[in-house]
Amino acid sequence: KNIHSSFKSVVGLSGSCVLIPCTFSYPENEKTYTEFTGIWYKEYSAVVYNTDTSKIAGSFKGRTSLIGDLRQNDCSLKINSLSSSDAGSFMFRTEMKYFKYSYGEKVSIIVKETPENPNVSVEEEVTSGKPVTATCAVSHSCPSDLPKVTWSHHGKQSSPSQPQNHGQWKLTSYNLTFTPSREDHNKHLSCTAEFKGKTLTGYKTLKVKCKSAITEYYLTGPLLNYFNMEKKYTHQLIS
Repeated sequence: KNIHSSFKSVVGLSGSCVLIPCTFSYPENEKTYTEFTGIWYKEYSAVVYNTDTSKIAGSFKGRTSLIGDLRQNDCSLKINSLSSSDAGSFMFRTEMKYFKYSYGEKVSIIVKETPENPNVSVEEEVTSGKPVTATCAVSHSCPSDLPKVTWSHHGKQSSPSQPQNHGQWKLTSYNLTFTPSREDHNKHLSCTAEFKGKTLTGYKTLKVKCKSAITEYYLTGPLLNYFNMEKKYTHQLIS
């Protein structure tokens, strides 16, 4: 009999939600019965979640849910509207027809008041008039409540990538494809992430290289015609 969580602790952002990924094992013969109860406790006492919602502690009522299927060994817990008072140790218990067991492994929730700044990445040097794609990586704790992301530059924005586990946070990437101009040189390309009640900005300074073109042209005139010659000139155009 054991329980498994991806981490011994998870980090959640105040005001957002947090997920405790969890799987557990139980006797195979219990699958034939319909009585499946999942219970999460905080500090061995407060009922954070119970299949019978009337037994949930008042401070957690209406904020918790199991996002997995107990029959499929998934006991993952979601807590909404996270606050600093939610920090602490959590443990899981299951009750079936003949099998009742409290799993000893605990998972701690750490609550952060401020998220990390977005991380903007773009080529070290871009070319004026040539499209380029920049990426804004945003850390958060709740895939169902993604922050709103805006860019300082206009361009084609792609949908956020599927959140990936990144340590104890989820990391979601937002892409922007835009065409820089020479006026963008040494200006900030910024990405602003708006969380619930919190707004943070990350940026990179653009280094814009101007593209050039060589134009060739020929001059003829009375003197050159006298010697049956043409004079070639070149002119470099900067854009």
